[in-house]
Amino acid sequence: MNSTLAALLGSAITAFASLFVVWVHSRIKRRQRERAELQRAYILVLSGALRLAHKAEALRQTRYWRSGLPEAGNDLLGGHKPLGPMVLHDWLARDMVTVEAAWSEIWTRADQDGIALANGLMTAFNAVLAAALQASGTEPFEASDEMTIASRRLGEARRQLALHARRVAKLGPRDVDLFTEREYGVPVG
Repeated sequence: MNSTLAALLGSAITAFASLFVVWVHSRIKRRQRERAELQRAYILVLSGALRLAHKAEALRQTRYWRSGLPEAGNDLLGGHKPLGPMVLHDWLARDMVTVEAAWSEIWTRADQDGIALANGLMTAFNAVLAAALQASGTEPFEASDEMTIASRRLGEARRQLALHARRVAKLGPRDVDLFTEREYGVPVG
């Protein structure tokens, strides 16, 4: 009877140990999957904000090139389709869907710093879009104009979020200079 009891006890211990190992393994896999999904969300919001900023610059360029007297004649004679609010909305919304989904993912999975930095990135993007929409189309492109200043702030917000994403993912060196003066293969000077 003692050997039977010992065998049953040994089997129970082995079964519990096996279940514990499976539970730990599944928990580790779930955490890795969640970390990868959060990392994907960071990347999507970073790339989406940049893509939308390029669209804002294209909008500003369009307003600039359509602001002269010849363009006024083109508009009157039907040479160019006006930039309607719904057309503009649809044009921006194609990329906003991705950014909004990634931003929501960050809100549901990220830590407080990640959420604050993602919010800051979106605020900076909104400033770029506002500057592009407020441009009359006649002002020159200078280093001191609102669009340039807003674009620099967006770049800084992207940098801060990217560095945070690197820290969270524990990818390589955590303190790197993303705005380098030197690029490999490009001569300095």
